[in-house]
Amino acid sequence: MRYSFLIFSFLSIVYSQDYKLVVSILDFKGEDVSEKILKASYQRLETSLIQSNRFTVVDKKERDEVLKEQEFQQSGLCDDECIVDLGKNLGAEYLVIGELIELPGLYQIDIKILSVETGETTKKVTSEIEGGMKDLLNGIEEASREIVRQIASGGDSNPVIQQAGIALAEKKYSGVFIESNPKGATVMVDGEDRGFTPIQIEKIEVGTRSLMLIKPGYETLSKGIIVIEGEITNISEVLIPKTGSLTILSEPTGAMVYLENIPRGKTPLDLKGLEVKDYIIDVELKNYRKKTLRVTVQYNQNTTQKFELESLPGTINAIIDPVSATVKAYGKKYKSSGSGITKVTLPAGKHSIEISNKGYESQTRTITIGPNEAVPLEINLKKKPAGVSSNPDIGFLTVHSMNDDVKLKISRTPGVQELPLDYYELKYGVYNLKAFKKGFESKNVKATIRQQQTEKIEINLDKKTAKKALKYSLYFPGAGQVYAGTYQRGLIYSITSIAMGAMIGQGFGTLNEEKDLMDQYYSNYQNATSPDLINSNWNVYNDQVQVVNDEQQKLLIFSGVLAGSWIMSLIDAYYMSGL
Repeated sequence: MRYSFLIFSFLSIVYSQDYKLVVSILDFKGEDVSEKILKASYQRLETSLIQSNRFTVVDKKERDEVLKEQEFQQSGLCDDECIVDLGKNLGAEYLVIGELIELPGLYQIDIKILSVETGETTKKVTSEIEGGMKDLLNGIEEASREIVRQIASGGDSNPVIQQAGIALAEKKYSGVFIESNPKGATVMVDGEDRGFTPIQIEKIEVGTRSLMLIKPGYETLSKGIIVIEGEITNISEVLIPKTGSLTILSEPTGAMVYLENIPRGKTPLDLKGLEVKDYIIDVELKNYRKKTLRVTVQYNQNTTQKFELESLPGTINAIIDPVSATVKAYGKKYKSSGSGITKVTLPAGKHSIEISNKGYESQTRTITIGPNEAVPLEINLKKKPAGVSSNPDIGFLTVHSMNDDVKLKISRTPGVQELPLDYYELKYGVYNLKAFKKGFESKNVKATIRQQQTEKIEINLDKKTAKKALKYSLYFPGAGQVYAGTYQRGLIYSITSIAMGAMIGQGFGTLNEEKDLMDQYYSNYQNATSPDLINSNWNVYNDQVQVVNDEQQKLLIFSGVLAGSWIMSLIDAYYMSGL
């Protein structure tokens, strides 16, 4: 009964004006290829042929039942006779056989098109696809277009059989009920828009039909369906949402992410399997302003969104005496309140704050404030003494020391000042200061004078020590005495050492010259041939030997004097420097 129905359906299609070639696709074979890939390739080829609207594709379920009843092997065809019998029983004009070979980095696709009428391979499509699974499926779809072109160009697509005694078959119709989850999908049957799910179509041609369910935000479903005469075909499908992924970053990290007001975790955060649509994303972090953005998730893509969070400002609670002071910070001026408390709101970070009041010394403080942090600051301004200059270019220098009787030399100013020095008036700028005292090591510092402000410096001197004087004399005779302040003795040791050093240098030069002469005289003596010359050259040589010995004696004396002076300088620096 089933075979009669298939043959009748086939004849109805052949003799209809909207004739479509009937093809059956056998399961793909593959060498070292997984069943999952073979199945996906088969489904992509079946969908592409149906969507071309040029073929009626025998439903896989119907095909498998015929193969099972006729005991055909789905893995291949036996011979020409088997091909003809298989095609006839399936009601197909062509059989499509696909084979995949997986190679390193690519797939090879071989698709054969066999004619049921002749049992021969009439067409063949072969191509190599580089890449992964997605590239393979795109290649299968491209191969299907080549199949459509080759089959369509191989003969008349609208044959009319003129055979006496055979009447044209009458079209048969039946009903179909189609529903989907979610509902509201557009229903396309054989390329014709039939409405939205759920829907019952009362009149639809019996046989294999192409069905597409289309809904925005969901993957399009394409499949072949069998419409059976006298029955209502029920079709229920679940649509798969189109999804993408989202990566949320923030600076600083660790912020809480809310997706449509639902907390999803802290940054950095990866969200996968999200429906394709726009989302409202809120990012919150303590002591930072909340930030909200609309982000679009795209199909089969990862979208990265980074949030630059703005820190909340901090507050400085300045308690100032006197209360009428002015606070200058971040380019703004703030007046102290009557209570003496001044609130200053500043961005998080490091700031320089200047506090001033007429008749008082200004103060500058450096404050580091964190996001939303409240920092207390207590400031007591010191009143300027009466009689100081009100010239805006004049500043004041105050220098104190824990040592008594310290003197101070200020660059670009005449004379020497004595410490303590209070409110010494100087034009604004940078000055070099030198503090010194007998028996103490002098010290150099820099002072920056600002307009109508007081630069306060404390300079404490270190007492000179005999140990350090010894170290200086070890470096050079007399240096320890100069360090200790006994300049005359130090000068004697230094001059003596320099003189002896010069004499030693000169003596070495003279000694070398005399030695050269001595060697020459000895050579003359050795080369003499007569007794007179031998005696004469020997006497000259002996005299020169005495000269060399005298020069060596001088060098020993000069070296002894230098060494003695150096040793005496060390002893004098350590024991007799008065330190």
